[in-house]
Amino acid sequence: MATRASLPDRSRLIAARLYEGIAAPEQWQAGLGLLAAEVGGQAFQQVTVNLRDGSVPDSVICDAAPLHKFAEYAEHYVRDDERLTLFAHLREGSFILDHEHLDRRQMSRSAVYADFLRSVDLRHTLCVLQRDDGQTRDYLGIMRPVDHRPYGERERALLELVMPDMVRAAGLRARMRQLQREALLGRAALDGLPRGVAIVDIRGRVEYANARAERYLRVSPWASAKGGMLAMRDAPTQRRLQAALKQACSAGRKADLFPAGGSPAPAWITVLPLDATHLLAGLRDTPLAMLIFSVPADSLPLDARLIIQALDITPAEARLAHALATGQTLKEFAAAHAVSPETVRSHLKNLFRKTGCRRQVELVQLIRTLA
Repeated sequence: MATRASLPDRSRLIAARLYEGIAAPEQWQAGLGLLAAEVGGQAFQQVTVNLRDGSVPDSVICDAAPLHKFAEYAEHYVRDDERLTLFAHLREGSFILDHEHLDRRQMSRSAVYADFLRSVDLRHTLCVLQRDDGQTRDYLGIMRPVDHRPYGERERALLELVMPDMVRAAGLRARMRQLQREALLGRAALDGLPRGVAIVDIRGRVEYANARAERYLRVSPWASAKGGMLAMRDAPTQRRLQAALKQACSAGRKADLFPAGGSPAPAWITVLPLDATHLLAGLRDTPLAMLIFSVPADSLPLDARLIIQALDITPAEARLAHALATGQTLKEFAAAHAVSPETVRSHLKNLFRKTGCRRQVELVQLIRTLA
């Protein structure tokens, strides 16, 4: 007969599933379900609480839970729930077992225990504070069937083993969700730019293209995207694109700018290395590049706020970049904005680092292609 896995082995299985769930909601739910099963719980709910206004911007509920009952709880019982007072005093990475704080008499007189929980055949609750960043908290509640004993030392021992990994995974999951929200905002900003913008890998595979770039790749005489791969329609420009992507996605992280489509009014393609920490990189290990297509016929006024988001630069850096693109010198900019030459040089250095440009002329050309 197979032997039952030890508590450390079970805690590692739960932790592994939670780590898998950092970027995969179904795996996160499965990890919580595995923990609930290991402690003898029948139902669980994780809620994210906004500490400022008490709202619940996110929740995860077990598949077996009757969803209408959670709505009933929120409408009729939550204000009188004795457990909430106990949960409010938790510290990140700690947990409580309700029977250690509420005796049988208190539970029998509680509307939450006597009416609501009993109506769904549940009783004892353990609560975990998974994450607390000062603005929001992630609480996890796991409830046992009404005919089960209270949680005991075995469950406590398992939770103590799991807690460090759960806290770490919950923090990473929250960060991932924030990055995803920021990426959506960043992409929305790119869709509003008056230039075509695409994110590609070293081979030219298109990871993202805004609406204007998609139109160029569909109808322009100088570029196309077949099978998701960006390609220039003439061989010399294709070789230039490949060389530029290799430079941008290599350790040197060099930007490039070249024409496409011939004279008299060619399109200009700017190739910028995309920093791995940039929200549009999506936490991928694969080096990526941002391509900006500048077509003279599509010249439109630039919204500075969109450029700040698209290039991930600060407002001060954007002001300097705009000034240089309109012909101001560093000295003139410093005098006009009452800042020291050292501050201006620091802004310029940051612009070079963030855009991948090596020279001031490259930076000016980049900003002008976006204008």
